[in-house]
Amino acid sequence: MKTSSGLFRAVLLATALASAAFGTAACASGGSGGGTRTDQRTLSAEEMQASGYQDAFSAVQALRPQWLWTRGTTSINQAESIKVYLDGSLMGGVDQLRQIPVRSIATIRHLDGLEATNRWGLDHGLGAIMVSTRD
Repeated sequence: MKTSSGLFRAVLLATALASAAFGTAACASGGSGGGTRTDQRTLSAEEMQASGYQDAFSAVQALRPQWLWTRGTTSINQAESIKVYLDGSLMGGVDQLRQIPVRSIATIRHLDGLEATNRWGLDHGLGAIMVSTRD
């Protein structure tokens, strides 16, 4: 019985050491040493201005195209679309982004279907794009 207890302790110690080593390596690789890391959920005014695009749709299409992808149907009864909100007010679908000049935008943020549904209710299963303008 003493040997199995010793073996158990050795395995437990080896597992703890491996976990600690993995955690240290993960923390080291997640740092800012390797270059700038962009937030894939937000587009800043600086990033859009540097891109040279004139409207929000062109900027999103070039810089965060995955925001515009629809991932299948979410409702049997009606077609859903990605919703666009400008300063908290619903504008409509993604085509409305063409009406918003980049120079007036502070940030654009993407919410996935779950976040958008939690915030605004049903009919947001494909997500939402929130545009905040400059004051």
